[in-house]
Amino acid sequence: MSSRGRGRRLEFAPGEAQLPGDFGERLTALKRRAGLTWEEMAEALGVDDRQLLRWRRGSCPSGGSMLSLIRLAAQMPGGLNELLGHDPCAAPRNERRR
Repeated sequence: MSSRGRGRRLEFAPGEAQLPGDFGERLTALKRRAGLTWEEMAEALGVDDRQLLRWRRGSCPSGGSMLSLIRLAAQMPGGLNELLGHDPCAAPRNERRR
């Protein structure tokens, strides 16, 4: 464990991370914010547009697909919050005060 990681507490226990229940709606909002069609978004993410439909209906993106989604969201101000309900890169409030 690096010295940077010591003393920092996770906001969730490993294995308990879940996508927001309204992930499909969040995905739609992200698409609108990016100004993309579903086909363009699928191409940008490197997935089939039918895969996006499955995600909108409750299936969860995995591995590389989730990473692509996060990279797309991170390119827009507030995009990570839009997609995940929070910005995982932002420091927890107690660390921002330092």
